[in-house]
Amino acid sequence: MTSLIRTTSFNGFREVTSQLGGQADLMLERFRIHPDLLTEESARVPLRSLVELLEYAARELDCPDFGLRMAEYQDLHILGPIAAIARTCATAGEAMAQVIRFIGYHSPGIHLDLDLSEAQAPRLLIEIRLQGTTPRRQMVELSMGVAHNGMKLLYGDNFVAQSVQLCGMHPQALASYRRYFKTVVYTGQPCNALVLRDEQLNQRIEQQAPYLHHALEQYFNQFNLRTTSDVVDQVERLVLRMMPIQRCRLPLIADQLGMHVRMLQRRLAEQGRSFDEIVETIRRDRADHYLAERHMPMSQVAGLLGYSEQSVFNRACRRWFAMSPRARRRQLLE
Repeated sequence: MTSLIRTTSFNGFREVTSQLGGQADLMLERFRIHPDLLTEESARVPLRSLVELLEYAARELDCPDFGLRMAEYQDLHILGPIAAIARTCATAGEAMAQVIRFIGYHSPGIHLDLDLSEAQAPRLLIEIRLQGTTPRRQMVELSMGVAHNGMKLLYGDNFVAQSVQLCGMHPQALASYRRYFKTVVYTGQPCNALVLRDEQLNQRIEQQAPYLHHALEQYFNQFNLRTTSDVVDQVERLVLRMMPIQRCRLPLIADQLGMHVRMLQRRLAEQGRSFDEIVETIRRDRADHYLAERHMPMSQVAGLLGYSEQSVFNRACRRWFAMSPRARRRQLLE
């Protein structure tokens, strides 16, 4: 099924493109997006079209931080009623949980999660889920910028994250990212995340409205959005977190979920999956994601995939793609 996204996520595209000397409407039409749709707040287009449009614009206009520039025109309000329900929560942490819970209304291809595994350093994880090897760096960075602006809406203009983690980034744009987020930016990370401070989650929101909050929850429930993760989704999240620290093993994952190993295997089998298959699929997908980052060393790619030795990653790459990692990188970049 094609993942769609509300056209509010195009806010700022025309402005940034014009500033760089491009023709926004021609670019939109190239990706079969009718320019008039951008004025319809409830309209939706394929997420892949936006992702590919942003990569094309960044390349054609020689602007490696195109997505982040667009983010300056967006904040939590692009999420429509999701923003309203977040603003009616008692604390910023509750607001974040509601955004994570209902983000599928804006686009099912945008995946958010709150990682509380590190004491004093909760992380808002952001992932763009698309089938295939389509580059999505600009969309990731647009989403990171919007998340940062959303935090400022909840916490106030003085909000600053502890740090920002990015899987990849163009070296020429590093100064832009530090200037935008006003904090430390780490690249070559296993995930894209805003690292927060523990006390920020407990910050009170002054303009809370419990009755409106309840009404908005009822509104969202009519869309039958999934509000709890199934076991496959939970395993996938834990694999992504534990893979880079080489702790991606079935007993450890089962322990994290509070299950016996055999129970977890049975639950996965009920959905036609196995733990080894999930790990293999994620590794193959993330391999392409990391290899598409031109400046990421092969040893780092192997480590992020949970391999202790480069040779093991080399064999896996030949199994997946019938070629070496370097050959696969050349193929992706071409």
